[in-house]
Order: sequence, then structure tokens, then C-alpha cells
Amino acid sequence: MAQGTILYIDDDINMLNSGEDILVNAGYNVSLAKSGPQALKLLGRNTGYDLILLDVDMPEMDGYETFEEIRKIKGCEDIPIIFLTGMDAPDFEIKGLKMGAADYVTKPFIKEVFLARLGSRIRKETQESAKEESASGYNLEKLKELEKVLTPAELSVVKLVAEGCTNKEIAEKANYSYAYVKKMISGILDKLYLDNRNDIRHLIKE
Repeated sequence: MAQGTILYIDDDINMLNSGEDILVNAGYNVSLAKSGPQALKLLGRNTGYDLILLDVDMPEMDGYETFEEIRKIKGCEDIPIIFLTGMDAPDFEIKGLKMGAADYVTKPFIKEVFLARLGSRIRKETQESAKEESASGYNLEKLKELEKVLTPAELSVVKLVAEGCTNKEIAEKANYSYAYVKKMISGILDKLYLDNRNDIRHLIKE
């Protein structure tokens, strides 16, 4: 099972490739973007990320501008974003944290410390999500089982189906196309050997 799904944004190809290797070897699913605009296009098609790593010092659109644009995308309002930068002046870190970043990591970083911070951040999000799920009446044991076979994006869609959302409503909430939602739900039903949406609802609702 993957540790989580991460979007890594950096204009430095060497950093992007080495970072991808570190993350993949640690068990993460990783998507890469070489610029702010490219990242926004990716997020326009898929918002199912557990965390975003965002380089600050990029041409065309720097990390701070990219951060603000990401937060405007439906489904990206609460994805934790960690700034990465070679600038270690306190003013830069303060600016990032005041904007709402989850953390601020200076490059070059120590791999073990970097992974520990990522893992801690994702665990915190998972714990907060578990509290919300418990309050929503989900069967937490069943959700844990589903985490082994579904991607984070698929699990998010399963929860929306269980809440009674239509395909159109899911597409709007998750920022997917209607056709993509329809295809994803069909794939989820196949994975779980279920016949219809009601089966999904009964599966995870207590």
C-alpha cells in the first residue's frame, strides 16, 4: 500500500528527479510538475493528492503565486502544501507559514529528516480525517480495509457516493469531469465486486 500521493513542483530537473527517487523508494505515489502553470493544469484534472511539495524560487510563476492559485482550485483548499527552497532567511519562512503552508523545508535537505516531516504531516491529516469520518457515521474498520485496495482519490469518491452525491455533484466537488467520475465509479465497483452505488453506501456506512 502506498504511503500517500504527492505532487512535487520544482523547476530544477535534477532536484525533481532526485526527489522523485527518494519519495518513490519511501513508498509514495508521485506526480511531477516543472512549473506553477503545469501544476495548476494537473490539479485542474485531479485533486486527489495527500500533500504538495512546492519549490519557492521558480521562473514565470514563483512558489508563493502558485500557492495562491492552487488554493483557488475547488478540492485543493485543504491539501497540505510544504514549501521547498534554497533560501534560508527567516523572512521567507515566515511569509510561507503566514500564507498557510504546512511546513517550510530548506534545500539541500537530509533525506531522513525530510521523509520524517512528510510522514508526520500526512499522519496528522489522516488522524484528523479519521475523526471526521467517525463523526460522519462511517465504518472505520471497513474504510481501513478499503485503503488497501483503493487509491486515495477513489476512496474520496467512495465517501461522496456514500453521502448520496450524484455523479454530477461528485464531479463538481472533486473537480473531475462527469465522464471521469462515471468511469472511476465503474472501476471502484469492479474492484470491490459490488453491483451498484447503494452497495457502496451500505458497505461503509454504519
